[in-house]
Amino acid sequence: MKSNKLENLVWLVFMGLGVLFILLGTVICLPVFRYDHKIETTGVITEIIPYHSYSGDTDYHVYVSYRVGDKEYESELNSYSSSFYEGSEIPIYYDEKNPNKIGVKSLDLLVLLFPGFGLLFLIIGGVGIWIKKYQKKRENKLKTYGEKVEARYLETVLNRGYRLNGRHPYNIICEWDNPIDHKKYIFKSKNLWFDPVNLIQENKITTFFVYLDRKNIKRYVIDIDFLVDKIVDLR
Repeated sequence: MKSNKLENLVWLVFMGLGVLFILLGTVICLPVFRYDHKIETTGVITEIIPYHSYSGDTDYHVYVSYRVGDKEYESELNSYSSSFYEGSEIPIYYDEKNPNKIGVKSLDLLVLLFPGFGLLFLIIGGVGIWIKKYQKKRENKLKTYGEKVEARYLETVLNRGYRLNGRHPYNIICEWDNPIDHKKYIFKSKNLWFDPVNLIQENKITTFFVYLDRKNIKRYVIDIDFLVDKIVDLR
């Protein structure tokens, strides 16, 4: 189904963005953390000027004065902290080859957010792909080695706990009477990206086959592939 492909694509996009952010973050971070030619000193904040960024948020130009040898410099800091105020002394560094270029080591760590978000995206996408592959592998294993039972069809419900591309999937609900412990078990199918009610009614389906692990009945799969095969999504 198209929605299943879209679901896979979403996880791949997460992974792609993660790799991109990590690569760009690495390129940005490498020059920032090269302190070989950076000299530490103390600077005094001379002026803080607020301004509106392109996103509409308030940002600040921070100007700092400091001495390099006998010469006084005033340069704009490339970062801001809420603890800054005019007249305060702060530890800074300047580039030995370009004294007008300054920074604060503790604030340099903020650039790690970029590759950090990239790693988070990569993990989310990777886990999403792994879960889908694991579920498919477990489903195939249950269909091969699990016990096949026939469960009564109860209803089809909308899975409002999950949403993709503005749509909620459907789940088929079945029940089965276990002849061993004489208990009634309720099963829920995997997500279906179409409403199967009309198909079920047209084909007068009253039962579904369920493959389960007798050692742990919580491990099961409802066979709904024959319903999926009846739908051809050409959108």
